[in-house]
Amino acid sequence: MAKDTNLTAQEIYDKEFHVDLKGYAPGEVDEFLDMVIEDYQGFEEKMQELGTALARYEDRIKELQQQVFALQTENQNLTEKVNADFVNANSDQVDLLKRIARLEQAVFGKDQPQPQQ
Repeated sequence: MAKDTNLTAQEIYDKEFHVDLKGYAPGEVDEFLDMVIEDYQGFEEKMQELGTALARYEDRIKELQQQVFALQTENQNLTEKVNADFVNANSDQVDLLKRIARLEQAVFGKDQPQPQQ
């Protein structure tokens, strides 16, 4: 347990009050209970702080997860676009080469080798 508290659970458990003629000494009991109350108030404040921080962190996690999802979707769309552009560019190059081969054949004659299709 952190040392910012007055008592440990074992100290509370082991505490023995002195008995006077009327019972326990009221001042001693009051002093002890004041320390217990102070500790509990400290724990309550700390729990509230941690609860607030936890809520903030959970909200931030949700925001970041949404950003990750958006970026993954954008990445997938860009990858698909690049792949489609690459396939189209290759098809265009093959078509160009075939057209050039046909033009060469028409210009230079039929004795040129035929392009393979």
